[in-house]
Amino acid sequence: MGLNMAINLDVHKLMVLGDSELLIRQIQSEWETRDIKLIPYKQFVEDLSKSFESIEFRYIPRSHNELADALATLASMLPYPGNTHLDPLEIQIRDQHGYCNIIEAEPDNEPWYYDIKRFLRSKEYPIQAKADQKRTIRRLANGFFLSGEILYKRTPDLNLLRCINIQEAERIMNEVHSGVCGSHMNGYVLAKKIMR
Repeated sequence: MGLNMAINLDVHKLMVLGDSELLIRQIQSEWETRDIKLIPYKQFVEDLSKSFESIEFRYIPRSHNELADALATLASMLPYPGNTHLDPLEIQIRDQHGYCNIIEAEPDNEPWYYDIKRFLRSKEYPIQAKADQKRTIRRLANGFFLSGEILYKRTPDLNLLRCINIQEAERIMNEVHSGVCGSHMNGYVLAKKIMR
């Protein structure tokens, strides 16, 4: 689909970055394509590649694919515009991950779920809460489950998601991005795994 999009956008020279060594090496004909189901795909890629003046397939190890992950995430979020003109995408590489910039300090040093947890534990509201805020806390509390001191959010399919504070969120994000959890897929799927 990416090659078709590049052809439709009248791209003449293309560099394809991929984090699947198997696929890149097979397309480069460095490795043999043995799986009979993949042979037509390889042939299709070779046919599409003839539409470019030059095309290069480059393998990027998963440990170095932050840019590829970010681009894949962006691509999955944008609809294909058809014949619409697209301006080039300007990318700035930051010295830290984007998630470091979106975590806000929690007010009063309490986690975001503090009022819900307190209501489930003792049916108490914040002192300054008005009637509509109390109603909101009661309604929100219906979607949560308290087990000891651990608060869980119920999902529509009856799974439980553990509620975490800012310190736990930062630790988990750092562990995931450092590779502790093994190699991972694009950012959207990774975020869904973290949230589960």
